[in-house]
Parts: sequence; structure tokens; C-alpha cells
Amino acid sequence: MYRWLLILLFWLPMALAAPMPPSPIKPLTLLTESYPPFNDADSAGNPTGISTHIVTLLMQKAGLSYSITVVPWVRAITLAKTQANHCVFSMSRTPEREASYQWIGPLVYNDWALFAKVPADRLDRLEQIGQRAIGSYQGDAIVAYLASRGYNVDATVKDELNPDKLLVGHIAYWATGKLIGQYILRQQGRQNQIEPILVFNRTEMYLACHRSTPEALVSRLNALIREMRQSGEIERIYLQAGYSP
Repeated sequence: MYRWLLILLFWLPMALAAPMPPSPIKPLTLLTESYPPFNDADSAGNPTGISTHIVTLLMQKAGLSYSITVVPWVRAITLAKTQANHCVFSMSRTPEREASYQWIGPLVYNDWALFAKVPADRLDRLEQIGQRAIGSYQGDAIVAYLASRGYNVDATVKDELNPDKLLVGHIAYWATGKLIGQYILRQQGRQNQIEPILVFNRTEMYLACHRSTPEALVSRLNALIREMRQSGEIERIYLQAGYSP
């Protein structure tokens, strides 16, 4: 009996000191908005778009359980900021947002453009618009970018409302992503009435996750994104959607 007690006393400290196996990663709730052609929902309500296909492939390569849901943008960014195991895409990575999330990407690039009613003079720089009203939508990084530089921004609840506001003269310009703006105009049949006149910024768009997301997982996903870009998989997703990266 004493022999077994001695053996137990010898092995017990080592057993207690042994590292515990890592806890399984909980399913990720991935939130996005209707922001075509990067993210959207099809006629059946299923998430689609360039960024959505990139994120789906990324999750599959990482072997993670996940869901993707299309919700209003303000709700998406709030949940990813306040709820563990939540992420949002496609999020522009800005200094104002940097400390609030864990960043994976970039997934895609987004050229910010000013649109105007045809016929419109081309602009060389943003400063030429003065204090004329610029349309955008609530929660978009473009709003913070323009407002912080003293521009007169009129933000609505949905970007799709801005072409109407532009055509009736409620705003002088519409600021949005160039691809997004062109997509919305094609959907509304207004591509001959409104046109881009200035690209004023380029941003990288990411999968932004709650701050509690494990660093090891973030590093792993970033490594996979780099591999997907180097292998041409991301470029193929763009081309299948009818765009070039």
C-alpha cells in the first residue's frame, strides 16, 4: 500500500503540471451587410458576393464552424465589437477602428469615389467641392473620413437612397465605393445618369473580429489569406464575379 502511495505522490505533481488541451474554438458568427458586389444576399436570402466567397473559402480551409448573416451595418459592427465569437466584414481598417477589433485580411480593396449627376466636370482633388453636400450612409467609414476633414456630409440609412437624392438635388455629390456605386447604378438603371468623377482614397477591407478572438487563430487566418492571394484563389473569385482585383 505504501508503495502505491509513494508512486501516486511522485506522479501527481507532474500530472497537475501537464498542460491542458486547448479548448475547442466556438462557432464564429460572421455578420455582413448588403454592400454589393463585395457582400450581399441573393433572391433566396443566402449570403453572396466577392468578400463572402473569400470568407467562406477561408473558413473552410481553417476547418472552422461558422455562420454568415446579412444584417444592417450599424448592428453588424456593434455586435462584432461587443460580443465574443462575432466578426464583421467587409470592414475598412481605419485608425478610429484599429483598437476595437482583431483584423484578418485584407480580403478586398475598395476605391472611394465621388459620383455626380451627368454631365459633370471631373475633379482633380477633394478640396474642390468646398461645402457642397455629400451623400453617404450611416456607419460607413467614408462618413468619418469626410466629416473629420470638415466636409458637409449628409448620411442616410441606406446607400441605395443616395442616387435619388443626387438626381433631385438634395446632395451635390455621392461618396461611396467605386464598384459599389457602379453596381447600385446598374441595378437601378441609372448608369447613364450618374458617373464617378474622382477617386479620392483606397482602403483595405477586412474581416474584423471581437477583441477576445485568440491571437493564434487570428495569425492562422491571416496566414491562410496570404496563401489564398499568392495562389491566385482570390483573383479567381473576383473574375468569377465579373471584376478584377
